[in-house]
Amino acid sequence: MKNLPFFAIFRSYTAYELYKLTHGPKTDPAWNMPVVESVLKWADSNTAQLTGTTWPQVWSPEKMESRIKDDSGLYASDAVPTIDTFDFYFYNDQNKQAGWNRRIILDSYGPPGAGGVLPNKRMDGMGDGFLYNPGSRVYGSKLSELISFQFADLSAVAPFRYHSVRSLGFLMFAICHLQNRLRCKFNEAIFESLMMYLRVRSMDDAERALKINLISRGIIDETVQFLPAAERWQVNAQLAELGLAQNQQIINENSSSYVQSQGKTNPDVEKTAFQVRAELNATTALISSALLQAYQYQTFEYQEIFRRFCAKNSRDVDVRTFRLNCLKAGVPEDMLVPEAWELEPERVMGAGNKTMEMAIAQQLMEWRPLYDPASQREILKISTLAATDDPGLTDTLVPESTDEVTSSKQKAMVSMGTLMLGLPVQFGATDNRIEVTETLLKEMALVVNNIQQSGGMAKPEQLPGLQMVAQTIDQQIQIIGQDKAQQQKAKQYADVLGKLMNLVKGFAQRLAAQMKEAQANGQGGMDPKDMAKIQAIMLQAKVKAENASQSHAQRTAQRQVQWEAEEKRKQQEHQLDLAKGVRSHRAELVAHDIKTAAEIRRERAKAKNEAKTKTTTE
Repeated sequence: MKNLPFFAIFRSYTAYELYKLTHGPKTDPAWNMPVVESVLKWADSNTAQLTGTTWPQVWSPEKMESRIKDDSGLYASDAVPTIDTFDFYFYNDQNKQAGWNRRIILDSYGPPGAGGVLPNKRMDGMGDGFLYNPGSRVYGSKLSELISFQFADLSAVAPFRYHSVRSLGFLMFAICHLQNRLRCKFNEAIFESLMMYLRVRSMDDAERALKINLISRGIIDETVQFLPAAERWQVNAQLAELGLAQNQQIINENSSSYVQSQGKTNPDVEKTAFQVRAELNATTALISSALLQAYQYQTFEYQEIFRRFCAKNSRDVDVRTFRLNCLKAGVPEDMLVPEAWELEPERVMGAGNKTMEMAIAQQLMEWRPLYDPASQREILKISTLAATDDPGLTDTLVPESTDEVTSSKQKAMVSMGTLMLGLPVQFGATDNRIEVTETLLKEMALVVNNIQQSGGMAKPEQLPGLQMVAQTIDQQIQIIGQDKAQQQKAKQYADVLGKLMNLVKGFAQRLAAQMKEAQANGQGGMDPKDMAKIQAIMLQAKVKAENASQSHAQRTAQRQVQWEAEEKRKQQEHQLDLAKGVRSHRAELVAHDIKTAAEIRRERAKAKNEAKTKTTTE
């Protein structure tokens, strides 16, 4: 729109709306009141003619202003003619300040009325004839401050061209319309072929034919003859089908470059989730591009709205309330300028497709354990909103975090001092174990780092505290590791804790060596209690390593025993199955022998009876 020097917006005012704009304590002096009064008089006279009442005590010209005040419901309704205008904007660089000026002119051929249109002679002797003329007042320095454009249907201007390319609907309209007409005629011929036609010789025969009841058994007059299919008009079905097929081929060929064709697969083979997601993404490609473009266009509108809300001396109530609330919230006044902010429209996940939105939410929930706790909470909220489509319920289920330092982090930081004194601290089920572990690891790393920077020599009272911190972290890691989805993260925490404990072990060894050296030189040593604590720490580390080795050996031996027991159980089960099969086979053989013997006895008895019968007959 860089080459747009002017534009006009069509506006329709009711008599009440125009009256409120031009009358009152704080009205804009740019309104041309003679033209306004003439227009209001015209609207009043046409209202009187349309309502059909001309009572002088009500519709006298002197009472026009009172009628508009008292009967504003009528004058503000759609039952009276409107005052049609053109709100005209044009760029003017001839004044001291270049920018967009404004004028409002009447649409002389627009207002409908009982006496016809508003003639031009009504504006004679009314100055320049403008309904609104603010002179050189600048309403905006650039076009984006006045108007924003949104092309949500992917068509910019008629005849539906977008970036100088006609839309698919326009290109396919003719052939689709022809195909529709052909299908209608084809269906019409089908219905016609299903109809029953009778041949008669006269109208009397037609009357008799209408009285025939076509039931399972009935009498038909000889003057009425059914018209066979051979004597009726025959539709060339092959030609019609050929026309339908060719039209469909033309539609497919022209739309193939615009529409994504779905891949044909074997109906007996189930599609994978990735294949279904790819097809959904292809079908929503056009909608996705429309939404992406809508976001870009909407950005300019949001920027202009925000610019107006940043106006310092605005008389608008909403703007003044907004600035006051921002200042009360602690926003510096220097930041209430458009240049200090970047606006971005809120985007819809899934590009408007609910299936894609749920698929994205499901994938994020699967990856959720790999993200940071703050990101995990955001993913949970996004997935909840995608599933419910209810922002209020989403805020209730997943409320916004009021501060960055959560209660779990704060509790972990406060407990660090207690742990460094060697005293235990318990965390509840409502605490976030991941946040507690990460916070304690950071605090422990800071303490270890401070010791290293001070020469690598720890104080005797620091070692028991670090040992207590390590035990507490290890407890949290064990709880986290119970969740299969968090086992990888628990392993990472354990590796970090192991590296820190190696440094703590080194501190204890250096401190013990220093104490032995002091005792050898006769300089005395440290407090026996501290020495016992150090030795306990070193012993505990050694025992922990030995326990880990023994635990590994025990687990290996236990698995070996379990395997041998399982193999023995399988062998016994196999032997039982074989014995069971042998018994079953023997039972079947015995049953078969018994059955065979019974059949032999029956055959013998039958033969004996037949022989006796034969002898008696002879």
